[in-house]
Amino acid sequence: MTQKNPDVAYGGVSILHAAGCGWGCSTPVELSCTAEIQREENEHNPEDDGLLTRIHSSIYSLTGHKIDQDISVSITSDVPSSMGLKSSSAVAVSSIKCVTRDSNVSLDPRQIVEVAADMQIRSGCSMTGSYDDNWAALGYNSAIVRTDSGKPSSPVGFFRLRKLNCTILDRGVRGSPPTKSDFEEHSEQFQAAKNTLMKGDVIEAFKLNGLAVAEATRDYEGKDLLKSLDSVGLASTITGSGPSIAILHEDDQIDLVSDFCQSFGRVITTKVLQQPLEVG
Repeated sequence: MTQKNPDVAYGGVSILHAAGCGWGCSTPVELSCTAEIQREENEHNPEDDGLLTRIHSSIYSLTGHKIDQDISVSITSDVPSSMGLKSSSAVAVSSIKCVTRDSNVSLDPRQIVEVAADMQIRSGCSMTGSYDDNWAALGYNSAIVRTDSGKPSSPVGFFRLRKLNCTILDRGVRGSPPTKSDFEEHSEQFQAAKNTLMKGDVIEAFKLNGLAVAEATRDYEGKDLLKSLDSVGLASTITGSGPSIAILHEDDQIDLVSDFCQSFGRVITTKVLQQPLEVG
C-alpha cells in the first residue's frame, strides 16, 4: 500500500496493564484494522458486541459533534479478538477516524483516544478505558498513561520502543474475564513493573508485567511459559488480560523463537510499529 489509509488503526501488546496500579502502556504492532463507511446495517462486524453502536453518542457527548445516525462502518481486521491484542481499541479508533472524516469533523488524537475510551467503557469492553491501547491503536510508539489522573487521555510521557520483532503465541481466547479487583490484589507487582518502566528499562518492565498478569488472572500455565522463555533469554509478557503471550526479540533470535514455538498450533509473527511521533 503506497498511501497510508486514513481510517486504519493498529493492534498492540502490553508493556504495563493499566488495571494493576493505575498506570498503563502499550506498544503498537503491525496488525491493522480498517473501517469503511456503509449506510446500511452490517450484521458481520467483528467486535460488534455493543462497541460500534456507541460511536454516535460517544462522539456527541465528548465533542458536541453530531454524526448522522444512518452512518455505520464495516470493519476489516487482522487483529484477533479476545486475545489481549487490543482489538477493541483498534476497532474503536478506526471507526472514529472513519465516521469523523466522512462527516468533515476534525478531532485531534487526544479526542479520538477519549471517544474510544468512552465507547469501550460503556460497552463493557474495557475496565479502564484502554487509554494506552487507544494511543497504540493510533500508531503512537509508545504512550504511558495514568488512568487515575484527571486527564487519563493525556500521556505522562512517550518513549519509542526500538525496532523489534513481535511473536505472539496464540493460546486461544479468554474465558471468564478477570475483574479490576483481581489486578488490584497484585498492585505491588504492577507498581514494581511501573517503577522499572519509568526508570527506562522497558523490556524488564514488559517481563514483570507478564508475571503480574499471570498472578492476577491465575494463569499459572502462562507464568510457567514466561519463566521458560526467560530462561532461554527471550523477553515475553501476557498481553492485555491474556491469554496470548507476546515475545519481543531481535532478528538474531528468530531461530530461538521458532524452536520454542514448535509446540503451538498458531503463532502470529509481526513487528513493533515504527511511526513518526507527532502528537496533535
